[in-house]
Amino acid sequence: MQTKATFVVGLQYGDEGKGKIVDYLAEKSDVVIRGNGGANAGHTIVLQNGETLALHQIPSGITYKNIVNIIGNGCFLDPVKLVEEIENAKSKGVEISPKNLFISKTVHLVLPIHKQKDEQRESGNKGQGSTKAGIAFTAADKALREGVRAEIIENQDELAKIGDKQFTEASAQLKDYLCDSVALIQESISSGKNVLVEGAQAFGLDINHGKYPFVTSSDTTVAGLMSGSGINYKQVGRVIGVAKATPSKVGGGPFVSKITDEQIAAQTRGEKGKVDSEFGATTGREREVGYLDLVALKRAVEVNGIDEIALTKFDCINRHGETTKLAVAYKLSGQEISSPPSSAEELVQCEPVYKELPTWQDDSSAEAENYLKFIENYLNIPVTMIGIGPNREDLIIK
Repeated sequence: MQTKATFVVGLQYGDEGKGKIVDYLAEKSDVVIRGNGGANAGHTIVLQNGETLALHQIPSGITYKNIVNIIGNGCFLDPVKLVEEIENAKSKGVEISPKNLFISKTVHLVLPIHKQKDEQRESGNKGQGSTKAGIAFTAADKALREGVRAEIIENQDELAKIGDKQFTEASAQLKDYLCDSVALIQESISSGKNVLVEGAQAFGLDINHGKYPFVTSSDTTVAGLMSGSGINYKQVGRVIGVAKATPSKVGGGPFVSKITDEQIAAQTRGEKGKVDSEFGATTGREREVGYLDLVALKRAVEVNGIDEIALTKFDCINRHGETTKLAVAYKLSGQEISSPPSSAEELVQCEPVYKELPTWQDDSSAEAENYLKFIENYLNIPVTMIGIGPNREDLIIK
């Protein structure tokens, strides 16, 4: 009996805690697929022994035995970084082999030259806040139809012509992981297996719908994940959007609900080095933090067709003080608007219109419940999962 796949996407600017939600859902899944992005993204998972595991290219289902993990055709694969990531995960007791990790033969490879170009651009006057992972230049070559796909790994002579020794050796180690990912995914769905698709980055960074040019180089939406995995629209089931109650972002660009009070921002950000602090999993960069922006969130919900919200960092709202704020509209040129402008230039000029609500110490309090009801009424969809800490068990299922 054919099943339908569950999709998990970020609704803000990345770092919403998608890894935690996928980790929770993966326990009851048979297949976990990564459908976009590359080593420029990071999901942090807290293992059962309390140790943290930062995943950048490997799907978040890898920590469970007997789950098939697939790096889909929509990703950008850095062989050197992936080999390092595999070895790091193995050192923490995670079992990884060609039996539980598969790589699409048609995924595009990040070459050494791509990373060199990225480094040069970011160090010059045209920097865009990139992670310097070479993603933009890999995507550019893909669009120019000059890219190199993982299938070249099966041809050692050709492989040696396109990269340095480290790249060639790392790529060769991945040969046994290659597969026809679309065939594997379609077979899994047709045979009734539970399939979970995880997105990297988030809607606010989408190449089409994000605040261009302050975006990533891939399609981060549900539609992008469908294309990046080979799943058709009839096979889409549950669609879960992940949002942080205390949103954050890196990489430049407008951030309407940014907290401008430095003391509150520092409190919200937390202590660097802690698993729930607001510093990039890939770069270590300090993130800008803000209040929950329901205007932007509604647009993300509409475009992605979100069925339900997983709201993370619910326990961190009290870092704002005695009250917290939610952006319920914007003001642009003196006019109040309820939908975000598509232009980054216009968005910079927007001022948030806030609704202020009391914070709480008890996550089951009436104040906490009223906060959730306000969000649900505004977005017209339920909040079904609530993150109240970094560990696996720190999740309330409604």
